[in-house]
Amino acid sequence: MSSHACALSTGTIAVASRRARAPAPRRARAIPITRAASASPPETTSTSPAGARAPAPYAGPPRVVILGGGFGGLYTALKLDALTWPDASKRPIVTLIDRAERFVFKPMLYELVNETMSDWEVAPTFEDLLKPTAVRYTRGDVSGVIPGDALEFKDGTVGSSGGGVVELASGESVEYDWLIVAVGTATSDAVVPGSKDHAIPLSTLEDARRLAGAMRDVEAACESGGSAMKRDVAVIGGGLSGVELAGVVAERLKGKATVTLFASEAGIMPGSPPGQRDAARKTLDAAGVATRVGARATAVNEPSDSYAGGVSAAASVTYTEADGEPTTEDYDVVCWAVGQRVESPESWPFPRDERTNKIAAEKTLRVTGHARVFAVGDVARLSDDSSSDARTRNDAYVASPPPARFDVLPATAQVAFQQADYAAWNVWSSLSSRPLLPFKYQHIGDMMVLGKTDAAVALPVGDATLDGPVAALLRRAAYLYRMPTNEHRAKLATSWLEQGAEFAAKEGPGILKSLGVPVPDFLAPNQGPNSRT
Repeated sequence: MSSHACALSTGTIAVASRRARAPAPRRARAIPITRAASASPPETTSTSPAGARAPAPYAGPPRVVILGGGFGGLYTALKLDALTWPDASKRPIVTLIDRAERFVFKPMLYELVNETMSDWEVAPTFEDLLKPTAVRYTRGDVSGVIPGDALEFKDGTVGSSGGGVVELASGESVEYDWLIVAVGTATSDAVVPGSKDHAIPLSTLEDARRLAGAMRDVEAACESGGSAMKRDVAVIGGGLSGVELAGVVAERLKGKATVTLFASEAGIMPGSPPGQRDAARKTLDAAGVATRVGARATAVNEPSDSYAGGVSAAASVTYTEADGEPTTEDYDVVCWAVGQRVESPESWPFPRDERTNKIAAEKTLRVTGHARVFAVGDVARLSDDSSSDARTRNDAYVASPPPARFDVLPATAQVAFQQADYAAWNVWSSLSSRPLLPFKYQHIGDMMVLGKTDAAVALPVGDATLDGPVAALLRRAAYLYRMPTNEHRAKLATSWLEQGAEFAAKEGPGILKSLGVPVPDFLAPNQGPNSRT
């Protein structure tokens, strides 16, 4: 979740003007379903008492409902709102549904763990972000999705050609003409027993708050117990997120605790560019992080009876190494950074990729078999050859030529950034009888944080990597550019300039000296005005 993407401008997207003849539609039979009552325009949320008479068919503007307010969902909503609609009657009513009240800029959750930023900077409310737009926001848990015209094809799969209803756990229903599924993924905690109850992940604002609180508890315990008590923090998972978290935690605790990183036999960050991996290893070594390569956590439980550390988040980790013998150790805090799970329930009527359990979609992001449903971000698994599925494909409305074949897309912010533009454009194209564009991923590098003034940025050119304060500054600038709205971007820029001025006055001379830059004595750290000669 630490990758940055530069949005693809819809104004530069080329659309093929030649249209091929559409193939004959496949025969399908309708499946009887139970539908929720229609909403009266222009509202899209309604509840209906039992036995109520069904209202007249909806005849208002198209209704686009977006499930999930992460990078894919929120940015699609904002792009739809910003697009120009030549036919005003085609401008849709856009409703964003999310269980939380805040959008979370996940790559910067680490700044909440080390408490160098405030909640509003990393996690602004949807209400504030959407205030300048016409996008509607509904807070709620989605309990079900019911297509209005479910169709069963000869191969046994189910699809749809029209709208449907989104059911919320509160009992409300939201009707849609077009649906965008962007619920994303969350940290997986189901594989290792006890990890859900005793380890702390870093996927939500609440997770970041818990980790920051746990770090404060460790710091307080160190102050009250002195240096005699050994303090230990475990980070389970040696991928990009785990390494970032280990670096940030080690920098915050500044030697007050030993940070141990559990990594697979492949070592840390096995899928990252070598230059970025080397930069991360250098930072971890300098911070004193201990890495257990090949150690696999098998259980996380309450601390043993002998634990007397006084930290409420304490837990024990049972792990095995090459010899296969289990070992159990107590830790003041256990951080969890292993795997991801898809947030789309199995009950939702969409086809799944067998290997990843993600929603299967064509390269246009349209869900396979569902003409008016798109999947965006981590929840989507795009097919390598969508032309083989003609259930919803209409060659008259698919742009040509298709992009080159690609492997499974990474579950990163930059993929969601880019797909949001395509999803919004393809909804616009569908409503405007224009060709749909196949998504083509453009990898523009990877960014990771390693401390307050330390980062590693892998550039999309060979194995070029920037690290240190310059990379940290580049990361901040890139994320400022990618903030969802101009209003939030302006507030952040003002805040960061003020913070930067304070930090430069306090820490700047020390950083310059560490880089070998000569610094006058009167600017050196810990030198007051009375020490001048």
